[in-house]
Amino acid sequence: MAQGYYLYGVVEASGHKSWGALGLERQEVCAIPFREIAAVANPWASEVVPATPENCLAHERVLSDVIKTETVLPFEFGTIAPGIEAAEKLLQRNYSRFRRALIKLDGTVEVNVTAVWHDMKAIFEEVVKAHPIIASYKREIQSKPYEQTYQDRLRIGQIVADALQTKRQREGEKLYNVLKRGAVRACQACMGKPSGGDAVIFTGAFLVRRDAYSGVEQRLQELGSRHDGRVDFKYTDPLPPYHFVDLRIVV
Repeated sequence: MAQGYYLYGVVEASGHKSWGALGLERQEVCAIPFREIAAVANPWASEVVPATPENCLAHERVLSDVIKTETVLPFEFGTIAPGIEAAEKLLQRNYSRFRRALIKLDGTVEVNVTAVWHDMKAIFEEVVKAHPIIASYKREIQSKPYEQTYQDRLRIGQIVADALQTKRQREGEKLYNVLKRGAVRACQACMGKPSGGDAVIFTGAFLVRRDAYSGVEQRLQELGSRHDGRVDFKYTDPLPPYHFVDLRIVV
């Protein structure tokens, strides 16, 4: 392969620009411009990029640095242009939609927020209190020999799981609706049975103004306080708007 380029995303830029030696294998990251937009790239002479931890971290490192000052339309990991002409043609073919997306997302970053119940023992106690049938089933099971309660235990486990899911959805919707009022846009990355375990209520992606990101932590702390410490919030550093742009491209 001749001199190719690894592509990280697209920004607004009308000329050449450098972000330093941040790229894959510490290559110099530069802008490949076309009219008012540019691809963020570094030289890459191979047809593939191994998905090693080092390369994945380099991809995220570049995007994290660029979004400090630029609105970025991120490409998927492993996007390669075989040459500078191919990169320029990519920008030319997609100029209108790239430009519209950059204008629409101007000055924003994404932050992902996960709400987690602080004390699952207390949450289970709330579930049992709200559903007397659970306590009744438990008493009935305790009066039988253990080996005769297999089906009963399956049934009570399902009742608890269903009640917990209903509680998760109800509380998750309320928290999500409060948080999205402070965002430019929002989407539910995960609502309902989460992959992070029973304690996770929801994960949401929120598009916020870059200059408003510093207030995210304070808003989450205030929201947690209003729920008497029942809920903890985990959130990311500023990210490119992964959930708010779809850049499926063919180089």
